[in-house]
Amino acid sequence: NRTGRFSGHSDRQTFMAAYDIIGDVHGCADKLVGLLRKLDYVNEGEEAASDGTTKKVPTPFRHPERQAIFVGDLIDRGDYQLDSVAIVRAMVEDGSAKMVIGNHEFNAVAYATKNDAGEWCRPHNDKNNGQHARFLQSAPHGSAIQRELLDWFMTLPLWLDLGGVRVVHACWDARWIDHLRPLVSSTGGLTRQIVIDGTTKGTRTYDAIETLLKGPEVWMDGCYYMDKDGHRRDHGRLEWWNSTATTLREAVRIDPSWTLYDESDSEIEQLPATPLESSGISPYTDSVPVVFGHYWFEGTPVPQDVRTACVDYSAVKGGPLVGYRWDGETILDAAKFAYFQAP
Repeated sequence: NRTGRFSGHSDRQTFMAAYDIIGDVHGCADKLVGLLRKLDYVNEGEEAASDGTTKKVPTPFRHPERQAIFVGDLIDRGDYQLDSVAIVRAMVEDGSAKMVIGNHEFNAVAYATKNDAGEWCRPHNDKNNGQHARFLQSAPHGSAIQRELLDWFMTLPLWLDLGGVRVVHACWDARWIDHLRPLVSSTGGLTRQIVIDGTTKGTRTYDAIETLLKGPEVWMDGCYYMDKDGHRRDHGRLEWWNSTATTLREAVRIDPSWTLYDESDSEIEQLPATPLESSGISPYTDSVPVVFGHYWFEGTPVPQDVRTACVDYSAVKGGPLVGYRWDGETILDAAKFAYFQAP
């Protein structure tokens, strides 16, 4: 049934053990509709017309026995920015879905928020303008629709602990969740101070936001790569779910499409097998499963291990939109993934 739902960030509350956890949409509303329909969510209803007849009208997508959970990053990159937000927002407000905030929603808020010095928390430089361009085309900077959507983004929780499963955009790290817990709003979402501190290097809140929404990073011993947007990166994202990694080569996630270089700017095939220095990040070992997005996986969806699973399979780059159908299990199962690949 659809009862017993609760505020986003609160821990260990009664849960309905039937969730469809859906990956990064990035403006792919067509794939989102396709996946929801494949998962048996419907959005057609009837309402009374003025002449006493009834007519079909769109309603929020609903499932009679399940609830959708979105891992964030509804916006940027794709063709259907406002449609993607409208579909999910309607579901959240209806109670048929929940959503955690992604780094792109956080960045959108920071782009439009000034700090105490009167500077934009996310600078309006060429790099940031380019990454945010598709959203700004649909919700121009300073417009009423931008403000309305940013106000809603602010209410989205930074994490969800649903009792039997946890959801976060990029990394579940109890240390940083404990830091943020007394700072978040009543919905578990952002405050202006979190946005300011979360974009100010050197603050604990900055480290917390970077970890939960982007994933922990480590210096790559002088090596660097060019990422999917052509930016040089000398820090790599740790596979925080990998409990067996002991070297940079094993622990840092490098997309096969990126070119690696050593400190002399020579191309290299892989990172060196340098022992992994202490990063302050411990592999996830709790018994409660975690489902997350953010990492641009490709290929056949599979859990990262028995307790962790990513549902971001690069939908906006031609991959499928992926969901994990969780029904109370403590061991994640590859057979529980569902996905939609539009023509």
